[in-house]
Amino acid sequence: MEESSTENQSAKIIKTAKALLARYPLCHHCLGRQFAKYGLQLKNSERGYAIKTILQMILHKELQDKIIDKETLRKYAVNAGDPITRLYEKIYEEKVEPAKCYICGNKLGEEYFEDLARKVAELLEQYNAYTFIVGVSLSQETMLREIEVSSFSGLETSESIKNEIKREVGKIVRDKYGYIPDFDRPDVMVIIDYETDMVRAVVNPILFEGRYWKRGRNISHTIWLSKTGIKEYPYSLEEFFNDRLREIFESERIVLHASGREDVDARMLGTGRPMVIEVKNPRFRYVDMDLINELLRSTLIEAEITGYSSRAKIEYLKGEGSKKRKAYKILVYTAEPITSDKLRMLEEEYRNRVIHQRTPKRILRRKKDTLRIRRVYEVKTKLLHNKLFEAIVYCDGGLYVKELVHGDDGRTTPSFSDVLGVQAYPLELDVFVVETK
Repeated sequence: MEESSTENQSAKIIKTAKALLARYPLCHHCLGRQFAKYGLQLKNSERGYAIKTILQMILHKELQDKIIDKETLRKYAVNAGDPITRLYEKIYEEKVEPAKCYICGNKLGEEYFEDLARKVAELLEQYNAYTFIVGVSLSQETMLREIEVSSFSGLETSESIKNEIKREVGKIVRDKYGYIPDFDRPDVMVIIDYETDMVRAVVNPILFEGRYWKRGRNISHTIWLSKTGIKEYPYSLEEFFNDRLREIFESERIVLHASGREDVDARMLGTGRPMVIEVKNPRFRYVDMDLINELLRSTLIEAEITGYSSRAKIEYLKGEGSKKRKAYKILVYTAEPITSDKLRMLEEEYRNRVIHQRTPKRILRRKKDTLRIRRVYEVKTKLLHNKLFEAIVYCDGGLYVKELVHGDDGRTTPSFSDVLGVQAYPLELDVFVVETK
């Protein structure tokens, strides 16, 4: 009668384990890990011990049948430890000292996992964390020993020592200390150095999304330093967020990510500009959203946080989000008097008009010269004086609006100056709509 597939599989497990233990000293964990995909709700140590128990029975029968001798049994006892050592000591009344595990050096065990879990929990407490994930750093030597054993076994059922440590330590941190594993967005990743048993924290930033308003001019996006190290502008948006939020989060710093950015001398009004603020390396994570928004209210700069955010949102704001349509209000001065009829003509010229812009001269020192094509959808004007008018411009994101007015010596076409037939200059610029969809 042919053996069933289950019997074949059982025989294969024992045959492989026997070959492994004839060559390498392996603890229960490191043997069991070679068969990690067999069975459910079993620890690797339980798998390893169970396999060694069956192997002990087989070796006992082989010894009785004179298939193996004393020295062979002793070799298995040295490499496997209990329960094969008990068999050897019972039969020959000789003590045998098991060798250290070839992979872990007998390091793995419940006491080891408990000690690491305690260190992890203490570190999480320092950072006021709620969710966590465990990582493990191995030396090259340990990884090579593990690869050698797995390659020798030829099995596709093994798992790495990293996975076992992460799982066992993670379960204790969860069950004993009450922290929650989160594989998507943990508060803290704790890295265990396997060689030194030291633990360190990689604190994930907190990401909030919302909008900001800038009601004053000459406020830069970030601190702008001259070549001599002096601030070019008295205040920046990032300084505002750092001044208001860094202390309550005990954070390293706050970084602002926005959907484009207005010029330093432009205001951001109306619906505000979409943004994500990144709280880097916080030691305190859970702050009431209402308190955050209260701290972000001021006369000059204001922001509103609407919820938590993600890296994907930052990528969107800096990519597709920066190209969304915007609306500007511009105060324009002309070198010669103009009339209402001229302004009506200007409005007609910019109905769904394609604009060709080369990189403005004012930023050529930091951006390469390229041709940019954008569209103006509508312009509305109001004459304030024979040389002064107000224009509302609704256009694609990324259009250089100042250059749309003065023409930048022909680098932007058509410009207000071209259409009006007189040189036009933008005096003041306000952004009041930044679309998101």
